[in-house]
Amino acid sequence: MYPVIGNAIIFGIMSITVETSLGGSDYFWLTLILLVLTGATTSFFQVSVFAEASRFPPQYVQAVMSGQGIAGVAVAGSSIISALAATTKMDTNDPSSINRSAFIYFLSALFVTVAALLGRVILSQQAFYLFQMKQEKLVISDDEDSESSQHTTTRPVKQLVKKSMGLIFAVAYVFVVTLMIFPSITALIKSVVRHPPSSDNTSPTRTTTTSQSRFFDDDIFIAMHFLLFNVGDWVGRVLPLWSSFQTFKSSLLVIFSLLRTGLIPLFLICNVVVSRERLLPVLINSDLAYFLLIWIFSVTNGWVSSLSMMAAPQQTYLRSAAEKSQIGSIMSFALVVGLAIGGCMSFWIRTLI
Repeated sequence: MYPVIGNAIIFGIMSITVETSLGGSDYFWLTLILLVLTGATTSFFQVSVFAEASRFPPQYVQAVMSGQGIAGVAVAGSSIISALAATTKMDTNDPSSINRSAFIYFLSALFVTVAALLGRVILSQQAFYLFQMKQEKLVISDDEDSESSQHTTTRPVKQLVKKSMGLIFAVAYVFVVTLMIFPSITALIKSVVRHPPSSDNTSPTRTTTTSQSRFFDDDIFIAMHFLLFNVGDWVGRVLPLWSSFQTFKSSLLVIFSLLRTGLIPLFLICNVVVSRERLLPVLINSDLAYFLLIWIFSVTNGWVSSLSMMAAPQQTYLRSAAEKSQIGSIMSFALVVGLAIGGCMSFWIRTLI
């Protein structure tokens, strides 16, 4: 609960500082420090949540994943609202417009964090939650070591990691692929209406068309792609509720995770606007096709990651509720590692465009 309180304080500070005279390098470093802090507290809280949820039936792990998806939708929605709160024609020389947009964005994050804190307090008082957290019963195991499976002693982390390597790879690689492209590359993809590719299809032009729709403006178009991705990600996280979209086989999840690699080159040939001459041609010259690609990318991200997280605590080699919690923590850590690796590799991907 303390990490959530920390996040609430951080977002409160961010909301206040955008309306102060603080600026320049001081404000930059303050914001950077606060972002590092909120990233650390969020990761710590996420690990503990998955450790707890892993003690429950698989649909509860899915509920946690689905909740993360809804949070992403809320953040993307607030981005659009904050962008629309600025001037109709984005003017970077209008400080009041930019401050108002940033204030609404951080304030919405503060409200969501406070709501999460209240929800956590209410949950911790529920009888069902208290009952499940006290359970330390043995788990029926089909593990070949039947004698040792009768002991409640939790096995070393190294042994659990070895047995769960397939699922650990699956969930990590899902987010490696996702963070390689989203948002480092997708944030550079602009509407072909505002930035039509040149005739040689190698470098989008910077001319603006006569269309008056705000949808094609860079700020709204990019915010819309964030919203579409997060909605698709949430849909993918909900799909495992239906048995037709459910599998806990480690080998299949690894294959599904690897298949997403094929989506990477498709984004690189979209209308990526860069300040230099492109190395790759623009072959996907359609906003609709780009949004369809985003949808497939996001749905598969949510679906495969949710299945992997749900499958881990259901493995038959786990002996106790304590080991279920431990594997939940391991999977959550693998998820974070995947995010970190994907974020680092995104710098390399940008050099290929």
